[in-house]
Amino acid sequence: MARAGRSAAGLALLLGGLAGCFSDRPATGPEPPAGGSAVAIDNFAFVPANLSVASGTTVTWTNQDDTPHTVSADDGRTFDSSAFGRGKTFQVTAGAPGTYPYFCRIHPFMKGTLTVTP
Repeated sequence: MARAGRSAAGLALLLGGLAGCFSDRPATGPEPPAGGSAVAIDNFAFVPANLSVASGTTVTWTNQDDTPHTVSADDGRTFDSSAFGRGKTFQVTAGAPGTYPYFCRIHPFMKGTLTVTP
């Protein structure tokens, strides 16, 4: 479910000269997509910390901690969630192939990498 003022389709982005589209959806209740890949946020860590998916795959992060977290691409533009609490999710549909490091803006020691393959 999308929050008011934010499209569920996300924003089209140009990444390093390659036209790539990442679609992100704000944190919602637990609604993991069929056919997607999952990352748990558990004990102040992304599990798994490194995930590889094919372009077009929907990735869902689910917060299992009692503390709010974000999922924010290091480049500051590819994807960036608002803070979301326990039991909530954030989804991104992978776009252009590449490696996308990310972190939690609230807890910058929390790091992960999303690798997108063709």
